[in-house]
Amino acid sequence: MNADCARVLAEEYFNGGRDRSVEVAVHAFEGGYVAWARDEEPADPSVLPGTVGGGCIVIDRITGEVAVRPLLGPELVAAEWPGRTPG
Repeated sequence: MNADCARVLAEEYFNGGRDRSVEVAVHAFEGGYVAWARDEEPADPSVLPGTVGGGCIVIDRITGEVAVRPLLGPELVAAEWPGRTPG
């Protein structure tokens, strides 16, 4: 799995079935890629987000498997990635 393929997979994951696409960010690390949807910044910072909580995905560099993780900083998610988990 290379960075370009990971981006395509992440964009399909986050934008599949949406009326309007969102920007997807990808962070590469040794074991794979962390990807998440970037929310638009509201014009009024006092407005609550449309979605509370969220997740990111980790794409395994070797297998291409996708795992959903809590939305934390990408470096933290990458640091906690144990590699391929038994299915």
